[in-house]
Amino acid sequence: MSHELKVSIPSCYVWLTEGTTNRPELFKRYVNGYVNRYYPGYELAKISGMQAIIKLRKVDS
Repeated sequence: MSHELKVSIPSCYVWLTEGTTNRPELFKRYVNGYVNRYYPGYELAKISGMQAIIKLRKVDS
């Protein structure tokens, strides 16, 4: 059973990062913050287009 979800990335992150010298890093930081805020217990696995692929965080035993 897969614990991955695809969630849409807010489109405002595109224009918020426009023109910055470190755009890819900043964009990823915004998306990571979005995931942490709105999907607690999940972490960012990867970004594909304007979709964030998120997965359940591993719990330490």
